Amino acid sequence: MDLPMRPPIYPRSLLAIIFTVLFLAGCASGPEVKSVSKAPNVSDAPKNLLVLAISPKESSRSLMEAALVSRLQAAGYEAEAYGPAPSLPWKDSDALREKVKERLETQTADGVLTVSLVRKNRQVEHVPNQVVFNPVVTNIGALGSVTYMETMTIPDHYEESTEYILRTTLFDTDSGNAIWQMFSSTIDPTSLEQATREFSRVAVRELQKSFKE
Repeated sequence: MDLPMRPPIYPRSLLAIIFTVLFLAGCASGPEVKSVSKAPNVSDAPKNLLVLAISPKESSRSLMEAALVSRLQAAGYEAEAYGPAPSLPWKDSDALREKVKERLETQTADGVLTVSLVRKNRQVEHVPNQVVFNPVVTNIGALGSVTYMETMTIPDHYEESTEYILRTTLFDTDSGNAIWQMFSSTIDPTSLEQATREFSRVAVRELQKSFKE
């Protein structure tokens, strides 16, 4: 018995390559801000921040913290990365909070900025058959040229992607309360390095915007 035919599944990166080749242009979009909230009774943001990426993966933590610290410092904040901490209790939020409090006893930070992965969503989307037109220029002699449209058909397929939802929270060290929070999403980042750079740019921009309003 013949099995029913089904369109192939293409990873989003493959489609990006196809469209980049066709149009000779393409740029990765930065993280999408889902929501931003600020405590109503707080007018000024802390300016001396301890930055903590909540993840058991030390390499990922290091990149994220370094990117945020660099962007914060460029924006006029004092900022320091939490740094290597393989033994922190990542799955116990209360114990993690106590460890951060202990760290703050040796620092003058007035705020703690944390970043954590809320969830990872895998998505499969059906993309119908498409016809793409690509201009082609042909030279005629030394001074003339003719432009015609070359067509290419992209068959229908399934496009696979992964969405990462991040939560960024700013805590006031005196009260221990969260005074600012942002949820954002990134789809199929091309590399961890680029993702952390783009994320830190958006996070610091939104932080500054919130406390200027």
